[in-house]
Amino acid sequence: MHKHIKLICRTCDTCIKNKTRFGNFTQPLSQMGPASEPFQIVSLDTIGGFGSNKSPKRYLHLIIDHFTKYAFAITSKTQTAKDFINLVKKIQKKNKIKLLLTDQYAGINSNQFKKFLKSEKIKYVFTAVDCPFSNGLNERTNQTLVNAIRCKISENRHRPWSVIAEQCIENYNNTVHSTTKFTPSYLLNGIDNSFSPPELNKNNLENLKENREIAFLNSKKVHDQNKIYYDKNKKPITYKEGDLVYIQNSSRLNRNKLDPIRVGPYKIQKKISNLLYMIDTGSKRSQCNIFHASKMIPYCPVPESNTHLLGGGGGM
Repeated sequence: MHKHIKLICRTCDTCIKNKTRFGNFTQPLSQMGPASEPFQIVSLDTIGGFGSNKSPKRYLHLIIDHFTKYAFAITSKTQTAKDFINLVKKIQKKNKIKLLLTDQYAGINSNQFKKFLKSEKIKYVFTAVDCPFSNGLNERTNQTLVNAIRCKISENRHRPWSVIAEQCIENYNNTVHSTTKFTPSYLLNGIDNSFSPPELNKNNLENLKENREIAFLNSKKVHDQNKIYYDKNKKPITYKEGDLVYIQNSSRLNRNKLDPIRVGPYKIQKKISNLLYMIDTGSKRSQCNIFHASKMIPYCPVPESNTHLLGGGGGM
């Protein structure tokens, strides 16, 4: 009996679309990098919700260098292609970005921004739909900076948040990073403006090249440890072109409480990697059809020998 109930639940369209807990379909951790030199890989993200804090500006736009962990930022009233272009130009004046990893914001996913990246010979990769952990470095740095800004504002509510943000970003860039064991500012520019007392800084900062190699090894060690921890008890599911899958219905913040959690089934058009797939959702924008495997649930038709178990009812 238990076997039959499990089969019905596993193949029930209503259950798949509407139940929050529906099996463990998490996937092993995929990794980009770690970067071995500055600007080999950078991540772009934007943070909103800052309006009315003594400034007309509402957004904080961030680019994080994966190797040094250095944060570049601008604040603005909007999050258009022009804003993101200005941020990239800020870096390109002295450096050359090789690969840009970013979420699928409208301004970033615009023809104007893509054309600009092409003119600068910058390759770009979009993360999957509603998959912030694919841009984990930015998400963690965002949290660190927003917490710092919030604390500073609570101490002085008369200063514009945009001015406080600049100070917090400077402090972040001059603080020893827990992964590399060096400050982002030192790894990028060779200049140590650390706030730590000299007796607490165990690094010999005279040889930048050697210290960059140490920072890379430190990053690789943390990357490997994170993957081992995350992949524990994960069982990958391999999909192929033509398979039918259910996908997550937007993010939690953008859907009604009683909207279906998943929609589908849709056909897999293309396998991009072991974890990224292009799904035929009907959207004309190809980037909006790219989904992470963790956001997918396989369609399982009921074996003909068991169709009598379903009766005429809905989900359980």
